[in-house]
Amino acid sequence: AINGPAVGAGLCFAMACDVRVVSAEAKLGFTFVGLGLHPGMGATHLVASVAGYETAYRLLLTGELVSGAEAHRLRIATELVPDGPSAVAA
Repeated sequence: AINGPAVGAGLCFAMACDVRVVSAEAKLGFTFVGLGLHPGMGATHLVASVAGYETAYRLLLTGELVSGAEAHRLRIATELVPDGPSAVAA
């Protein structure tokens, strides 16, 4: 479960999982571009295979941070849970 920020390598680890449960207020993003780096750890392949090329291009080339709700809409997250104790239990 992702209850807070999953940025850079943290999100790469999460993308390698079969199921990603996020709280509504979690922040997710591939911020490598802001450092002038190529996203490593298979991020380019994993994001495109999970969420499609358009979403992969958007997130990998802009370094944009998205909320858990937006990540669920973009198909980065498998399940969206409300914030609070239920997010911790997930």
